[in-house]
Amino acid sequence: MNILQAFSAGFRRALSEWKMIMILYVTNLLIAVPLALAFRSSLESGFGQSMTSPNLMQGLDLSLMQDFLNLHRDGIGSIIGQIFWVLLAYMLINTLLAGGILTVVRDKKAKFVASSFWGGCGTYFLRFLRLFLIFGMLLVVLLSILGGVLGGIVTSISDNASSELTEYWVRIAYLVILLLPAMIIIMIADYAKIIVVTHDERSMLKTAWRSTKLVFRYFFRTVGLEVLMVLVPIVLFVIYLWLDLSIGMTSGMTILVMFILQQLFIVSKAWTKVFFFAGELSLYHSLQPFGEQTAVPASGIPNAQTTAI
Repeated sequence: MNILQAFSAGFRRALSEWKMIMILYVTNLLIAVPLALAFRSSLESGFGQSMTSPNLMQGLDLSLMQDFLNLHRDGIGSIIGQIFWVLLAYMLINTLLAGGILTVVRDKKAKFVASSFWGGCGTYFLRFLRLFLIFGMLLVVLLSILGGVLGGIVTSISDNASSELTEYWVRIAYLVILLLPAMIIIMIADYAKIIVVTHDERSMLKTAWRSTKLVFRYFFRTVGLEVLMVLVPIVLFVIYLWLDLSIGMTSGMTILVMFILQQLFIVSKAWTKVFFFAGELSLYHSLQPFGEQTAVPASGIPNAQTTAI
């Protein structure tokens, strides 16, 4: 199977799993609402009744943004701390839900069953959590080293840049160079989850190493598929951003329209999660020797093995 076939298989499978996508949407919504309310409370206490925030809703104004940052520098520091905990909660929730997604899409012919989905969430959560810690630490170390080295280069170039445009493109290149290795590590983590669900692996260090070897052995196919799939959420985000900037939130009607579009965008993010796992799983199966593709029983009940890190 080539990357276009894997992409197509993942796309079709994600379109057919609308029940699971709705569960992902509702689950994220139920958890996101309390977090959003707490975050809003922090914003109000940090920024008070400033009129700068509502003005920002009218459109992007760099001068207004700079004034806003200067005025609320202390409040922004506390908000960043809140964002960290929100992101951590979001990542843990998606670590839980990943087990359910892979349990469902593992069987190409099985119909969606909610009990199977939630059973997969519980069965694989602790193992996926260990993978999250392994790859999370690897990602932090890599980005810290790479960011430090590249940051010095970017600062040097920016200080000697003859125009703001040069500095702008240098910073764009800096972000791209950081995102590429981050994408590869996240992709390796995805294939590690697939290996766990497909072969009922219990040693996460062994699984992480096995996934790393797989990705680099078939580097152009795995990375090629990932880049191709990444284009889908990018296109969806660009469309959403264009609609957001075009419609704005200046009246009750436009606020309602944007609320509906925002919910559709959240649904598209849930769809994207299923799409990525289904596409990667399709490619993974095609890379395995015949007879090694279905090591886990159809029931999805793991074999008794000794749990290891």
